[in-house]
Amino acid sequence: ILIPIFMKKQFFIWLLLSLPNLITAQSIFEKYQNDKDVTAINISPKIFQLLGSMSISSGDPESDVFMEMINGIQSFKALITGSSEISIEMDQWVKSTSKQDDLDQMVAISQDGTDLVVHAKPGEGEGKLKSLLMFSKGISSAVPDAKLQGTQVKAVLLMIEGDIALDKIAKLIEKMNLPGGEELKKAGI
Repeated sequence: ILIPIFMKKQFFIWLLLSLPNLITAQSIFEKYQNDKDVTAINISPKIFQLLGSMSISSGDPESDVFMEMINGIQSFKALITGSSEISIEMDQWVKSTSKQDDLDQMVAISQDGTDLVVHAKPGEGEGKLKSLLMFSKGISSAVPDAKLQGTQVKAVLLMIEGDIALDKIAKLIEKMNLPGGEELKKAGI
């Protein structure tokens, strides 16, 4: 009778200590969805399904590659901020999530006050990913013209999930005109 009571107490204490981590680890995108200091982009899986079901052939090879890439994406989320405090929180979230979700660090670039880190979970097949997590901070150092509502951009957080072709990620980011695309090209992605 003493053992089950002791185990219940341990479980309850563990649950109380873990609850804040469970709530914050999965909700950074939701937390900042309507924040005035953040531009949030959240493209739902239904849009990708709809675009993927369209058999559009434009005759333009670049557009065809773009459509092919979209077919495999299930989720696309991005946060862009000019706030140093939010940038620090994003950085902490990326570090904890990459460990928690067992993501491999693929790229880490630090140059002229700008840092870029890319984590990924391998997918099935050569050059395929299940998820890609990219975080770039200090963007205003490298691109002083990058502004968000008149404030210099401090950080960009990007998460893409699905069946992702690694060689097409930089093209997608470039097409969406998001900061970080140029750094990914330099890194060979």
